[in-house]
Amino acid sequence: MPGLLEIAAADPDPGVNKVAWAGALLAWLLAVPAYVVFGLIDTIAHEGGHALLAKLLFQRVRAIRLFRDGGGATYFDEDMPWAVDVAVKFIGYVAPSLFGLAAAWLLARDLVDATLWASLGFLFVMLFAVRGLLGWLVVPTLMIVICYVALAVEPPMRELFAHVWAWFLLIAAVETMLIFLRTRGYDHNSSDAGALHRLTSLSGAFWALLMLLGTTTALIYGGTLMLRAAI
Repeated sequence: MPGLLEIAAADPDPGVNKVAWAGALLAWLLAVPAYVVFGLIDTIAHEGGHALLAKLLFQRVRAIRLFRDGGGATYFDEDMPWAVDVAVKFIGYVAPSLFGLAAAWLLARDLVDATLWASLGFLFVMLFAVRGLLGWLVVPTLMIVICYVALAVEPPMRELFAHVWAWFLLIAAVETMLIFLRTRGYDHNSSDAGALHRLTSLSGAFWALLMLLGTTTALIYGGTLMLRAAI
């Protein structure tokens, strides 16, 4: 990471934001080996997306739980209306991409601190819904890391962290969908795609491919936003 920052600092062209490009490179290099860790962050965004949309649609969220195998679940107080249920089930796998797009939009406008504080705010809200030891450990730990970066880290490193954070949200969502398709997760009745199949009669594979299309489109568009703004 220091080597990438040294390259950025040595670049003679002040019109090119080398930190943003270094963040993209670092994120892609670490995307596969770091997925074990960042897959759990993807799960937090996934379950948070379920809960956030449900709350926006006036539904009551009972709890969010994270599991040691990297999965998670969001529980609601009662059955939701059909259209709301479809929307809430669909949003989970694309939620990390939407959060990544929001971060990319902010970073494209050089709003690094806003990206970090918005992420911190989302995690703070999640604290009120998360249940179980793993959730109570992971969410506060992530909050501490982001808060430390926002308050104590110097601008070049803070900007690099924010760009890597946005890229990881975008990349991890696509990785998750590729794994989901490879393992035929859509055949499991407990999965979001399986639930959508029951709700709509459209196949789970159809919903999974639609989610993959959404996450891939977000990765391309969000990445283009950040890199184009860095030129």
